[in-house]
Amino acid sequence: MINYFEWPKRKISITTLKLDSENPRLTQSGKKNSQSDIIDYLIENEKVIELAKSIIQQNYFLNEQPIVTKENSKFIVLEGNRRVTACKILLNPDLIKNDSKRTQIKRLLKNFDIEIIKKLEVYISPDRPSADQMIVNRHTGGSVVERWDKTKQDRFIHNRFIDGETIDELSTKFSTTKGEIRKSLKRYNVFNEIRKLQLDDKYLKDILEETKFSMTNVERVYESKYGKDFLGLDFNDNSSIKKLLPKEEFEKRLSFLVKKVIDGEINSRSLNTEDDKREYFDSLSNSQDFDFTISLDENNDYSDIGEIIEDDIEDVSKNDGEKLKTKRTNSSKLFGENIHLVSGHKRIDRIFGELKSLNLKNHTNAVAVLMRSYIDMLTYQYLKNHHEIDEIKKLKGQEIQEENEKLLVKIINFYKLKTGYLSDEKFKNDLKKELKLSGGVPRDFVPSLKFMLSHIVSSDLLEEPKMKSSLQSHLNSSKKIEKIIGHNEFNNLVHNEYYPSDSSELQEAWEKLFPILEFMVNNLKKK
Repeated sequence: MINYFEWPKRKISITTLKLDSENPRLTQSGKKNSQSDIIDYLIENEKVIELAKSIIQQNYFLNEQPIVTKENSKFIVLEGNRRVTACKILLNPDLIKNDSKRTQIKRLLKNFDIEIIKKLEVYISPDRPSADQMIVNRHTGGSVVERWDKTKQDRFIHNRFIDGETIDELSTKFSTTKGEIRKSLKRYNVFNEIRKLQLDDKYLKDILEETKFSMTNVERVYESKYGKDFLGLDFNDNSSIKKLLPKEEFEKRLSFLVKKVIDGEINSRSLNTEDDKREYFDSLSNSQDFDFTISLDENNDYSDIGEIIEDDIEDVSKNDGEKLKTKRTNSSKLFGENIHLVSGHKRIDRIFGELKSLNLKNHTNAVAVLMRSYIDMLTYQYLKNHHEIDEIKKLKGQEIQEENEKLLVKIINFYKLKTGYLSDEKFKNDLKKELKLSGGVPRDFVPSLKFMLSHIVSSDLLEEPKMKSSLQSHLNSSKKIEKIIGHNEFNNLVHNEYYPSDSSELQEAWEKLFPILEFMVNNLKKK
């Protein structure tokens, strides 16, 4: 059990505290929110102006200190984002975009001592998971803080699940049944499908605001056999959705349901009993809007990589202003849930799946070995598909022959110096045979990973100059990458109990190598 009394308390400047882009209050739009985006959203949707007025009138609430954790040398607010935002706009009202709201706050500030909120006392959690139970308790009852709606609660649990926590662990942590955790995961997965629908702005607005959209009424439908059959869905063991209809028909029926829920036609009164649900969905069987000749079949499941909403972060290159996409990494995993690399080679893809599922903090050594194996196999297959393995063997053979020649010359010169014997070609050939310096490479020769990556850099395989330059730089100067790709380093990792793995080093190495890995996977798929 976590002892919260052991957490350090500290007063931190409000300007130093960073709002959490993973805050469950934020509608998940598919991109990472900036600090400005978060402030705008919380002002417009989470009563931050009202909270700021309360702080002015009643002073700061000392009984609900924010909870923060340190990530990448920054203090991230895990709990208390509304309160911290309210203090930020009191310190700097120009953060408020709405003119009338900004004027209101500036007028009220005339009689407020701003010094009392320049530094806030916070609890410092060792990491995100450690703060979960306290955060959920505050937002689901027994606290003065603003309660989360159902979708925000579901998002919080879903984020922990994809971070690697099991249903059993979540059930224990939040003192609820495993069934309730599964229901929460199912609701959020269905909500994610709803967010992807192409709907009119009238409906889309309600969905994105979340508090106005009743997932409980949607749940009422898919928990019924009749509703589930109409929608053409089921759930896998991990609570992910199994689609039993083709894409167009599935989206048509789900869109119909969503509109009926928002319009108020589907609710607890209209679909109260199983008989109500059977009668309602039977009444749709003659509708020309749907194709009921399509059988429910798992082979219709169209779920694929392209449909998953990615949390891509757009950044700007300092060199030339070109926009780059950076894959978001979660601190509990080697890489984010939004990363999907499918090469078409079963074993390589299976290893990727295992690598993706492992909790980095709990299984650091296993991740290190799997990561090395994945990169090694992927690189070999990429080079093999481009007939470069034969070229590598040829180059390696030449290198071995040159080394053998140098060794022979050294031995012959030493022999001549000691005996005065002048060797001839026959002596040289006999010596080569005796020492088994035949030249060439063994049939079972497999090049090292570092050698293969170096070959990619020196060849014409990479047409993108920046990618080639970046890979070359990493191979030459990055000790963290060397720890993954080096032959001796890997032997130490596998055989030496005093050679530790570090999760942050693994993440950094993955992020640096990711562009070339993605390139190789995409290239393999084209083949």
